[in-house]
Amino acid sequence: MLGQKCQPAVAILFPDCFDDWLIDLGVALESFCDQMMGSWAFSYAQALNSTGVLAILFCISIQVRVPTRCIHKPTGAIIYFLPPSKIYRFFRRRRPIDATVSQPLRIADGLRITPWRFLRRLVATHVDTPLSLLFKELRNEGCKVLLVQEYETARFDLCVLFGKIKQVKVFGTFQGGQPLSALLRPLRRLAMWLCAGLLIPAAREANRVMSTYGVPPQKLDHVYSPVDFSIFYPSPKEESRRSLGIPANTRVVMYHGAINLSYKGLDVLLEAWNQLRNCRSNEDLRLFIIGTGDDAARFFRLISDKQLGGIEWMNQWVHDRHLIRRYLSSADVYVFPSRGDACPNAVIEAMACRLPIVASEVNGIPDLLKDGKQACGLLVPSEDPRAVAKALDDVLSDPTLARELGHQAFCRAKELFSMEAVGKQLRSILLN
Repeated sequence: MLGQKCQPAVAILFPDCFDDWLIDLGVALESFCDQMMGSWAFSYAQALNSTGVLAILFCISIQVRVPTRCIHKPTGAIIYFLPPSKIYRFFRRRRPIDATVSQPLRIADGLRITPWRFLRRLVATHVDTPLSLLFKELRNEGCKVLLVQEYETARFDLCVLFGKIKQVKVFGTFQGGQPLSALLRPLRRLAMWLCAGLLIPAAREANRVMSTYGVPPQKLDHVYSPVDFSIFYPSPKEESRRSLGIPANTRVVMYHGAINLSYKGLDVLLEAWNQLRNCRSNEDLRLFIIGTGDDAARFFRLISDKQLGGIEWMNQWVHDRHLIRRYLSSADVYVFPSRGDACPNAVIEAMACRLPIVASEVNGIPDLLKDGKQACGLLVPSEDPRAVAKALDDVLSDPTLARELGHQAFCRAKELFSMEAVGKQLRSILLN
């Protein structure tokens, strides 16, 4: 530890309900340390490492009783698992928290937001993080910079205030989270003004923050998630399909990521898939899905109830990124109908593999895909399965369009999303 204090360090704080997230993905703490990738935080850690900055990831977990330190093998980052507060443990025992702050309470999924459910979630965001313990470990590691996932949270407010006392610069980042309650707006406004800065990959969100909280533009930085081009790159389609047993004449649509029906828009995807198959019934059309999550059982029932054919679903969190790259390289088009993602790693990985993208027009996705002559994909409304089906049909029907969109996607990824480019940007923002 002493030797590492000479190396500049940046701490990254994962969101609350960390254990629920791992359970939904079927990932144990050991696998999280040894294999886990696919999160913006790991991508940031890898990008920072490319510029000589040590990343320290902090996760609040009920699975530990004392601070537990380990190394994240894929990136070399340090991971700390910290026990939550006793008050948080009490609320966890009464009933599990419904959702993380980065994925709002899912009214569309039929959840009834009772006062008790709202109170539990509001309290959880205030008390889950053991602030004294967190800042003690930051001091032990010689770390003076903390990046908090989602600034529209009470933990961000508290970290900013604590950081002022402990002389730690606290930054916030936007990953799709929305305000939980307007009651906290005065404290949020203060935290926004006192924080060191905000990393926001979505122009619309940046404008909202400036207009809502009066944050000056010089406090905001437009930072994308990076992609590892040694892992994700365009492999020959024929070779990739041979290795996966996919026939050469099959038309392939691809999605990978969490299985969360409402947040990821997978209910929209299934309806769009049904419409697409109906209008292209004479083709061997397949939808490849890689990933799992809290809605896996409901997703399976939807597929069964609708009797949807042509879907090949790998219902697990796949750690082998080379395998994911082969599936991406074998696809004709990538689809991402999310209702809330800010700067999805999955879309950037597909762009790096030269895939044309069909994605919903929410948060930072339009910033990723651009429009006009430099468009990397087709943007569609987030609640419109007919628009998704039509956009997929347009790409599959027009090889020239697909080739041009894929080329633009690859060029944009190379220019803006490399580990080196984002790493230099992060180092400049966080350490200067």
